Amino acid sequence: MRQILQHLGSGRTELAHVPAPGPAAGCVLIQATHSLVSLGTERMLVEFGRAGWLQKARQQPERVRQVWQKIRAEGFLPAVQAIRSKLAQPIPMGYCNVGRVVASPTRSDLSLGDRVVSNGPHAEVVSVADGLVERIPDNVTDEDAVFTPLAAIALQGVRLIGAQPGDRIVVSGLGLIGQLAVRLLVAQGYEVYGLDPDPDKSLAAERFGARCFTLHASADPLPDILAWSEGSGVAGVLITASTPASEPVNLAARCCRRHGKVVLVGVVGLQLNRADFYRNEISFQVSQSYGSPDPTDVYSARSNFQAVLTLMAQGRLSTEGLISERLAFEHADRAYGTMHRKGTLGLLLAYGDAEGLLAQNVTLRVSVPSPAVQQVALIGAGNFAARTLVPALLAQNPCPVVAHVVSARGASALIVARQAKAWRVSTDLPAVLADTAIRSVFLSTRHHQHAAQAIAALQAGKAVWVEKPLALSEVELTEIAAAQAASGQLLMVGFNRRFAPLAQHIAQRLRQIPGPKHFEATINAGTLARDHWLLDPQVGGGRIVGEACHFVDLFRYWAGVPIASVHATYRGADGQDAGRFTLEFADGSTGQIHYLTDLSPSQPKEHFQISGADWEVEIDNWTKCRGRGIAGFNRGGFWMSSPDKGHRWALQAFLRAAATGAALAGPASRAATSSAPAIPPMLMKAGHQHETGEYHDHQEAAKVDGQT
Repeated sequence: MRQILQHLGSGRTELAHVPAPGPAAGCVLIQATHSLVSLGTERMLVEFGRAGWLQKARQQPERVRQVWQKIRAEGFLPAVQAIRSKLAQPIPMGYCNVGRVVASPTRSDLSLGDRVVSNGPHAEVVSVADGLVERIPDNVTDEDAVFTPLAAIALQGVRLIGAQPGDRIVVSGLGLIGQLAVRLLVAQGYEVYGLDPDPDKSLAAERFGARCFTLHASADPLPDILAWSEGSGVAGVLITASTPASEPVNLAARCCRRHGKVVLVGVVGLQLNRADFYRNEISFQVSQSYGSPDPTDVYSARSNFQAVLTLMAQGRLSTEGLISERLAFEHADRAYGTMHRKGTLGLLLAYGDAEGLLAQNVTLRVSVPSPAVQQVALIGAGNFAARTLVPALLAQNPCPVVAHVVSARGASALIVARQAKAWRVSTDLPAVLADTAIRSVFLSTRHHQHAAQAIAALQAGKAVWVEKPLALSEVELTEIAAAQAASGQLLMVGFNRRFAPLAQHIAQRLRQIPGPKHFEATINAGTLARDHWLLDPQVGGGRIVGEACHFVDLFRYWAGVPIASVHATYRGADGQDAGRFTLEFADGSTGQIHYLTDLSPSQPKEHFQISGADWEVEIDNWTKCRGRGIAGFNRGGFWMSSPDKGHRWALQAFLRAAATGAALAGPASRAATSSAPAIPPMLMKAGHQHETGEYHDHQEAAKVDGQT
């Protein structure tokens, strides 16, 4: 199938061939008939892509601050590489899609063949979460229904205004969302005043009952708005504009009467003038797109979709005059070439009914790899695959052939496949695992998928590398161990830190120093958005399970003896995962891990101290290593231009073992193979405590360490 992708680095828009998504739990699979180009959001993305580096930086000052923090914490080269990697990843375009259900949906109120509207992208086949899909009434056309997501955004803003009968409302920005907001407000009996710099858009709003003012540099609309509102100011302002300027929000405050309300639906600058809001105690609120993702919320996204479709079915919400041009999907590039034309509103894309749209495999190269070359498959195409896994694979000598890249979304698979010089892309994991030419698979999907996918790959006779954590429960660990034992295949967890050059240098010297050692790690984990998948116990398992396991493994590698006991204190505040763990080893060595989320971003991401009687070793973020009290430790210098956390060398050990059938060599020989759990179960349990909690388990710690 085909899908529109936008390249943020260059501004190029591509109609790409990608594998169709497969049926998925909680989603509806839809074959598109129409989609709508949203000129506000999509034009902003196109303009951002076409802008130079300096212009990009000016548009995103917060991102610039983050880059500077990354430079201070990790160095210049990693920051530049992260920026280039981000800009090199095209993004799917579009969020207004109409089509027919083509796979058995999980919702009982939908059937195969039903016409539905969704927030799916511009693609011939889309898979959409069932909370953002709604069946279209029989008397509503596809061309009307395709406006539903935009109208739902407008409706959510109108609802947040909370206007009363007789109130006057200003709509600032008369693009598609603004036009629909005007029509919704007028239909409910409100007096509406529209603002836009395009006179054609002002005229379109006036035809549906609004009074409008065409913005330009030499004229101030405020006197006219105040006269229109009889000197008192308006009850509320709905901002649907898209501009980096902050003037729309400050003008909105000046337009309002005392205790008026400003609701932001669009994207504008937010350099607020305090006096404008202070004077009349103006409220400011940002609308949540289509509405709340919580289906029980009275203003949920689904309820807004339903309300819009009902208004259309009743003839109370018209889309007349909102389509500026109709194009066949294969000519979508023309839409992005004309979207800046004055007066343009909606651009409608119409899809044909071609064969093979549901194909879940796409071949990128016609020739066949040599049987002598090791062929691998990548399962998962997220940030880790793109920024870490693929570069580490391409650095191998010999470099394996990436025969398949698999993801639930074909677009992300294509992006990573191009980077990896892969032969095929797929959304069909069973078909890829059935390929007998594949010797090894690399799993970097979301954490809750690791266990089932690892077991399936082992049962298919593949050597398996799994990004940590291996599993999210002890039950899953037991099942994986059984599958590995039955298959006899190689299984390695992505504990890369022990493979880092600095970690190995230290390990070699520690073996020469008798007596107990003390290991200490301070991890500057930073904060994540509360709704980030990693913080979901059922999907990501939390950051303690998902990342802190690295440092448990590293200390076990350095100590060279089993863990005897664990003391874990979990400190989860503001929805974040944080904790402190004390490990006691069989030889009397100790380890302390401080996994924290409230440190300064300028501090190193990872800092380690190892000490003993009259000696100390220190590592800063895997770039600098210093020793004191150890003869000759610093000879030759240990400084690296960028952090090397061992990913390349870990993959090298795995690939060699997979190719030869030999046991893993070097630091992988103890804890990274066979049934190795990603983190001891007692830390999993600690990670699921509430706000604060402690867990002690000496016997269990010894058992787990012996198992790994």
